[in-house]
Amino acid sequence: MTRRLLAAACLAAAAMAVVVGCLARPGTVTAHGAGARYAVTLTIDDNGTADVVVDRGGAQEVVVSATMPQMGHSTPEERARRLAPGRFRAAEAAGGLFPMGGVWEVSVRVRGGAGEEVIPLTVLVGS
Repeated sequence: MTRRLLAAACLAAAAMAVVVGCLARPGTVTAHGAGARYAVTLTIDDNGTADVVVDRGGAQEVVVSATMPQMGHSTPEERARRLAPGRFRAAEAAGGLFPMGGVWEVSVRVRGGAGEEVIPLTVLVGS
């Protein structure tokens, strides 16, 4: 009985490793979030550059920051550069916003005519 449980646990751990490995491959990641005033779409490319589209609400400024609670990492707030009305880009420098792959909690702070609001998003960034 103990051997069967151990074998089942090992099989489950191996399956999880395969699933996480497949999910953590580099690639573009997109997340959507909304609050009472604004709705945003966050797209993160392979370089860690974060594009933010404000889908609802007239945004004048967007600030992005991220934390990885499991590892104790955090990034400083970065004011996104306005590309066009409702379109912003953050972390264009080498390395981008995310120093490593994994699960990140991203805060997108939006300011505009409707006031200020923080939209929280959780993303899995490839390594």
